[in-house]
Amino acid sequence: MINFSKKLKSLGPCLLWASAAIGVSHIVQSTRAGATYGYILLIAVLLANLFKYPFFEFATRYTAVRNETVLDGYQKLGKFAIYLFTILTLLTMFTIQAGVTRVTAAIFKNWLQLDLSFVYCSVLILTLCILIILFLKRKYFNNFIKILVSILILSSIISLFLTTNINIDNLNGFIAPKIISYTGITFLIALVGWMPSPIDLSAWSSIWIMEKRDQGEIVSYDDNKFDFNFSYIWTTFLACVFLILGANVFYGSGEEFAPNSAMFVDQLVQLYASLGLWAKQLILLTAFSTMFSTTLTCLDAFPKVLSKCFSLIFSIEETIPRRNNFPFLSFVALGTIVTIFFFGAQMKSLVDIATILSFLTAPFLAILNYKLVFSDSFPTNYKPNSFLKFLSIIGIIFLILFTIIFISNISGLLF
Repeated sequence: MINFSKKLKSLGPCLLWASAAIGVSHIVQSTRAGATYGYILLIAVLLANLFKYPFFEFATRYTAVRNETVLDGYQKLGKFAIYLFTILTLLTMFTIQAGVTRVTAAIFKNWLQLDLSFVYCSVLILTLCILIILFLKRKYFNNFIKILVSILILSSIISLFLTTNINIDNLNGFIAPKIISYTGITFLIALVGWMPSPIDLSAWSSIWIMEKRDQGEIVSYDDNKFDFNFSYIWTTFLACVFLILGANVFYGSGEEFAPNSAMFVDQLVQLYASLGLWAKQLILLTAFSTMFSTTLTCLDAFPKVLSKCFSLIFSIEETIPRRNNFPFLSFVALGTIVTIFFFGAQMKSLVDIATILSFLTAPFLAILNYKLVFSDSFPTNYKPNSFLKFLSIIGIIFLILFTIIFISNISGLLF
């Protein structure tokens, strides 16, 4: 028990990654999957998490062993790799940050019944996140995320048990929508593509590991392994929980869900309210802890990733402390506000573009992470075992196959 307690205290970089991953992909996509298609898409969620597991694990393994980020590793594989990653980050970060911030603002507005626009609520959320990032010491920052994740886990599990025996008034003549259709395939691709997160987020945990080490804390290979596996298991588990919640409460009801994430969350809260005040408060607590932790960790990660990328591209000394990253933090926050203010109505189109970019680059980034840990320069005794190697090869094939399906689907070649 003492050993396990020490392990829990060592949780940090990978838990931050999990906090970033457990966001729209879970509370919106997973819930919608269960609500629309029932329990069957649990298979897709589990397979996506299984086949992507190696590439997120390889990133943390590389950093723990080589004492440098995967971005350093990408540069060693070729300048084109770090250029690609930087361009991908610049093209998607405002959309991703704006998307999670808007959903968080929608929950916050609903919970407190604020008579404010989404823009003002979003600015309020971003301001709070900036203050936490700048002025909360890293140790307390990590503990704050642990508290949010703990609330999320506990409230999600309680919700799961309380909704297990709910009797749903099934719509007469309800016909389950087909997955093998243009709409079904489009939704499935989006679900798998962002589950548990895009592959490029594997660099985030790598950045956070190095930040922890640069602040004088020890991150051993074994501690990192526990941190990653613990965080990844809970990320996968919660994706399944949200899907089951959606199926328990809404599947067969005939409810039409809004395509917009912020509107969907508002609709979700209203539907839970029909089960009682306790249900409404519980889902609001779960939703807010989920999305606020995602917004906070994304806003913490993007400036650091940009700082690292630019330091590698322009061969300048990087500065890790958060206050020295203030220009990048300001850039991300300002770009997010501009995106929300001017492109809020086109957010779905922007998210679609980010999804396309993530899909097109996912196989390539997966191959890069594979090459980093199986290169001749990587210590043999720390290389992944044969099973993980086999799983990663299957995972690359899986990502390539889904990319082909994705391109075929949006080109109208399937339906």
